[in-house]
Amino acid sequence: CLDKPNGIYSFFNGLAPDNLFFHGVACQCVKLQLSNLGLESEFAPCEIQVKEKEWDGVRRKYWHGRDTYYLPIITWNNNFIIREHFQDAQNAAVENSDKRGNDSVLPGSIQDLQMKKSKTS
Repeated sequence: CLDKPNGIYSFFNGLAPDNLFFHGVACQCVKLQLSNLGLESEFAPCEIQVKEKEWDGVRRKYWHGRDTYYLPIITWNNNFIIREHFQDAQNAAVENSDKRGNDSVLPGSIQDLQMKKSKTS
């Protein structure tokens, strides 16, 4: 589930199942759309073997003539998480250092701790 930074999501990949070329195009479109939302996608090839008898009663066959299913694996893009969720904290830190009159030091940084230590010694 994607409610955690390490979460994984998947879905039934029934995109253009009758044509391998269009299936690949559809997977790339999904990949682009999900990347705009801060998600990374990969499509893991899984070998499948479905006997013709198993399709009995099924209205529309998927992957007839193909032995590979591409399983979508969706995860958060770490750079997106950092940029979207920690940008406000970073901006606040810069604003605080500006108010103190020291642009080169962010509060809580090693430089900041060293400066405090040198002032007390």
